[in-house]
Amino acid sequence: MAAGGRFFCTAGRGLEPFLARELRARLGATEVDYVAGKVFFTADAEPSELKKIKSGERLFLLIKKHGPLPVSGHKGKMLHEIRSLVIEEPKDWLDVIAAWKNLRGCEGKKDGVSQENPSSCKRKSEEMDVVTKRQKTEQVREIVSEECQAGAEENGVVLDRKSDEEGQPGTEASLEDSSKSSGEKPVDNEKHSFSFRVSCRCSGAIAKILTSQEIGRAIGIALMKQFRWRADLRNPDLEIFVHLNDIHSAVGIPLFSLPLANREYIKTAGLRSTIAWAMASLAEISAGDFVLDPMCGLGTILLEAATEWPVTFYWGTDISDSQLEGAGVNIKTAGLVDKIELLKASVKALPLPAESFDAVVSDIPFGKKFKITKDVRFLPDTLQEMERYLLPACLGRRDLRRENGERHFPFWQCPAIIQLATWSSFRCLLSYLTLSFCGGVKPS
Repeated sequence: MAAGGRFFCTAGRGLEPFLARELRARLGATEVDYVAGKVFFTADAEPSELKKIKSGERLFLLIKKHGPLPVSGHKGKMLHEIRSLVIEEPKDWLDVIAAWKNLRGCEGKKDGVSQENPSSCKRKSEEMDVVTKRQKTEQVREIVSEECQAGAEENGVVLDRKSDEEGQPGTEASLEDSSKSSGEKPVDNEKHSFSFRVSCRCSGAIAKILTSQEIGRAIGIALMKQFRWRADLRNPDLEIFVHLNDIHSAVGIPLFSLPLANREYIKTAGLRSTIAWAMASLAEISAGDFVLDPMCGLGTILLEAATEWPVTFYWGTDISDSQLEGAGVNIKTAGLVDKIELLKASVKALPLPAESFDAVVSDIPFGKKFKITKDVRFLPDTLQEMERYLLPACLGRRDLRRENGERHFPFWQCPAIIQLATWSSFRCLLSYLTLSFCGGVKPS
């Protein structure tokens, strides 16, 4: 993209600041702004660079970003507002579609820049068979026509005969006639003709008036009239993402077939990869550091850290044989056998020398998914053991204690630990490095 494109990336709740910082650092992104669950930005980057985003879930080319739509009790008026928002600037659509095709590297190719597993590629290859695709298209057209006549609802983009006097555009011919009678001039779009599907998600006040299906139908009809695209619910060339809520309205096109959070180097996922990366980033890992995860599970944190900061030594321990076996498979799949060592041991009594690690990062159970009620001393004992094998330099580097007479006491007794341990946004950002923001200083 010549002058940089506008994108937005979805993120898990609480990870938006991490994603915003990563986009600035990794891509040199500008105009970075975020709302709950999304980060909007501008970047001039190749697909290979965009694919490296670690703390985001899905990446979209941004078509429209708007404030919340006005809500009224009249469905027809609201649907008209939504259609106007979507197609008020047809040129914007064509520009984004052109950029989408350019970024994917091949006109009309389904798998584009996505790097998918062999079974997925095989499936997509079969789906792209000309005969099969033609049959599926005809089936969808029949379904659309039948549903228009019966007035029944269909998931996805379906043409509704009651949608604000839009007529019954069940075929291309009737669609053109309806477009002409409504005074709308279809865009000359021969170079951008393909099938599409609308995926709509609405919440808040608008969801009390309109369903996602109703909004999807209205947008689908508008796009078919404006650009002469074909609706294909099962195997579309293009998916349109629409999200409407009380905070903002966003319309975009997924750039990759698979979510960014799907790591090709992780065979069996444990902790969400985006959260694992965010936790590792908090550790401020440097070249030559020794990093420990004393409850590594399937090794997701270690894998994310070793992939991002490879010139480091990583150790993982766990009490479960099955977890260690899974971690070993993941490490081998990622080609990081020479970077990560595994050891079976209890987190409360690790057979490791004191003051031997620069950083400790771990997803500690805090009573949600894994119960710890049987041993109320588990958490303080575990954190005390973590302090034992951290280097003094590490403790001093991140100790925020001030010289103003504040009272100090062991950090595992700090009430902030309990607050952080139940912070659902990050599952559990419990590591000494994360907790050391309280630095053993008793809160006032």
